[in-house]
Amino acid sequence: MQNHVRTEMDGILKGIRPFFHQIKCIKPFVFEGTYSNGFKVIIKGALNREVLIKQIELSMCCPSSFVTFIPFVDGDWVKESNSVYWACMEFMPGRSLFYSVKEERQLALEKVAQFHEETTGHQFRNIPTMSLKQKWTNRLLRFTSSVQPELFSAEQNSLLKRYTKIGEDVLRQMNVDDLEKEAFQNGYIVHGDPAHHNFIFHHHSLLLIDGDLAVHAPKEYDYLQMLNRMLPYCSWSLDEWVNNQIPALNYCFTNTSLRRLLAYPADFYREWLMEPSGRSQLLTKTMEQDADRTAFMKLVLQ
Repeated sequence: MQNHVRTEMDGILKGIRPFFHQIKCIKPFVFEGTYSNGFKVIIKGALNREVLIKQIELSMCCPSSFVTFIPFVDGDWVKESNSVYWACMEFMPGRSLFYSVKEERQLALEKVAQFHEETTGHQFRNIPTMSLKQKWTNRLLRFTSSVQPELFSAEQNSLLKRYTKIGEDVLRQMNVDDLEKEAFQNGYIVHGDPAHHNFIFHHHSLLLIDGDLAVHAPKEYDYLQMLNRMLPYCSWSLDEWVNNQIPALNYCFTNTSLRRLLAYPADFYREWLMEPSGRSQLLTKTMEQDADRTAFMKLVLQ
């Protein structure tokens, strides 16, 4: 099996390997490359060339908030090897953020706000638009079609039914078309995946990485996703953000339509679909927080 994987990696790296003295795998489609002079870069792969092009453009207009892309030594920004496209990022040692730490949650929110500010007003050719309702509808459909009640207890099935109904109720009353249209007209861009592991923190430097999902969308969408990931560490309370200074984050609380979206269990559906073998553990973890989360969902749905 390892030989098969190694052969496959050698195949997709064939076109770029001659440029490097050493290439070390970090994770699928992400490698550490070392030139003969010892200079290191991160080599990022994608099946779609435009995914890399948009991140290269983002890095040029977001020097303070997004990782820096640099060309290969021959001046090319993107290279193709066996139908995989590759680009180089500046090597930056560091670690991810911890959303379990209050100070790091605030750092993440401020960095995303800076990213929004730096991208506003720039013209990009490779940034698509998105429909959050369509994305969430597809996720819910995938979730419901994957549930096998016979595998779980009555209590677990009760939770699954409640979380399904909440998702359906949120989608039924979801009305964000005008907000999305305004975001596109104003050229707003969101990172699209501001998870804790998509920040890199080194000494006093913090940058966003992995802009594969960057799209034209309301700024609030990044904050909705971040809150969904942070709330489990805050006992499902919004108190921490009551006096924040980020307008788009505040709008998630003051706008009734956006506030209701906080009830959508995006994290639960995502983890369920990404890790089928861990569904029993996910249910156990979710049931431990269910009282706090249910009270929160009732509050934001009022």
